[in-house]
Amino acid sequence: MKTRKITWLTQFSYGCGNLLGSGPLAITSAWLLIYLTTVCNIDPIPAATVVALPTLLDVILNPVMGFITDNFYKTRIGRKFGRRRFFILLGIPLMLVYPLMWLPTSSVLYHLLTFLAFELIYTSVMIPYETLAVEMTSDFNMRTYLTGSKAAMGKVANFLASGIPGLFFLICGDDQSNPVPYIATACTYCVIMVVSLILLYCNSWERSPEEVKEENVNGLGEGLKKLYIDNLSTLKLRVFRHHLGMYLFGFGAEWLFTSTFTYFVVYVLNQQKALAASMNSLSAVLQLISTFVTMGIVAKKGFKKPYIMGLSVVILATLGYIFTALFGYHEATVLIIIITCIFGLGTGAVYYIPWSTYTFMADVDEVVTDRRREGVYAGAMTMAGKLMRFIVVQALGITLAVNGFTKGAEEQPLSAVHAIMGILLIGVCGLAVIGIIFTLKMKLNHKTHQIVIDEIARVHNGGRKEDVKPEVKEVIEKLSGFKYEECFGNNNMGYHEGEKFFTPKNTLICIAIVVVIVLFFYISLHK
Repeated sequence: MKTRKITWLTQFSYGCGNLLGSGPLAITSAWLLIYLTTVCNIDPIPAATVVALPTLLDVILNPVMGFITDNFYKTRIGRKFGRRRFFILLGIPLMLVYPLMWLPTSSVLYHLLTFLAFELIYTSVMIPYETLAVEMTSDFNMRTYLTGSKAAMGKVANFLASGIPGLFFLICGDDQSNPVPYIATACTYCVIMVVSLILLYCNSWERSPEEVKEENVNGLGEGLKKLYIDNLSTLKLRVFRHHLGMYLFGFGAEWLFTSTFTYFVVYVLNQQKALAASMNSLSAVLQLISTFVTMGIVAKKGFKKPYIMGLSVVILATLGYIFTALFGYHEATVLIIIITCIFGLGTGAVYYIPWSTYTFMADVDEVVTDRRREGVYAGAMTMAGKLMRFIVVQALGITLAVNGFTKGAEEQPLSAVHAIMGILLIGVCGLAVIGIIFTLKMKLNHKTHQIVIDEIARVHNGGRKEDVKPEVKEVIEKLSGFKYEECFGNNNMGYHEGEKFFTPKNTLICIAIVVVIVLFFYISLHK
């Protein structure tokens, strides 16, 4: 691999790619649903479907795009422009689709199609972007600097995604039916994304076609079968199931809180949207600080206690917000600011820990499969996260509609107000509690992880499995859920050539997913 220097401009430009990765997602989570229900006068369930369906589509798009970009050197365009960077270049003019999502029309089909289009563009850029750090350098420290820049710019994106709407609400007014602040926000962030992708494209590179060893997979169908069999196989690993519970329910609590918070500020506390935007900005800044603090704590103490503390803070802050509503502190802006500060400083762990610890899953997986599958576990987490996000947003829309939320109204009936508070109390706090329960089940820590690493090294250096120490065997069996004798490839976990995808277990999982999706859409169509 040809060595090129990673300069400060390279690091900054690579990090700028995450302004696209985090910013639109934060804006969509906080504002799109309330925009559709108040400005566009769309009923809550169809509006939630508009927000949720593209997220569900991403479950399919992520592995498909991964397969396409991995094999794009087989095309003439890929060999000329790059298998990764071509999609970044293509994404620059296509960012203009983003403001089209926010045109004030009551057509559900229009909003659905424009959001689906942007989600397709977003995925086609972000999947290749995620691979560039590995493409650009093989040096561990340089990769660390690149990914560190990415993480930092992600928090900057969250701040911008919160601050820009708040600024335009102050400038353009906070009238419920006024679309101008939303359109101005979308146009401004569109410019930010275009500039970010230009910087990324001009200051990045990738391996040449001659340096890439192509995987021999017979066609897209076989490649997709491998992707989904490998992703489903991750559920066989006990420690990953616990980790997935931490991630899905912890992030689920955060996603539900973010989607509900603006409704809470406007209709429960009777405050302006500008206050909600200001609190989101404040929270984003404090989360950046708490993320760096959490990194130091995790390095010394492990991730279990900080994650439990982070979710506990989510519960505490949510109860604090509800307290302000129940006891008439609607005008107590200082109290709201204090609660937001607690929330922001305490929840950096909820964002940071799951994605910093998923790589440990691949080490335990190596004991079982004798393969390195970091990408498989990242893909499995992404797909599961998208499904959870779909369920959370759709459930929010259904709950609002069932409880009489009135589209476009300045005030909501008491039943809708109570529903918003119930979503925070039961939904957010309930998800956080389940996340804590899964965290308590987690047996992976610094000590057990080192035992896994040492055992892998011993066996790979010629050590006999029969000579394993009893305490090592116990740790590996507890983490993996497999008998030690079945480890190191002596099992059918993951894809094997000629394997059938529709095994009874895989079929049941697919049927369960389809039933959940159909149920949500049935409710949407038969409101």
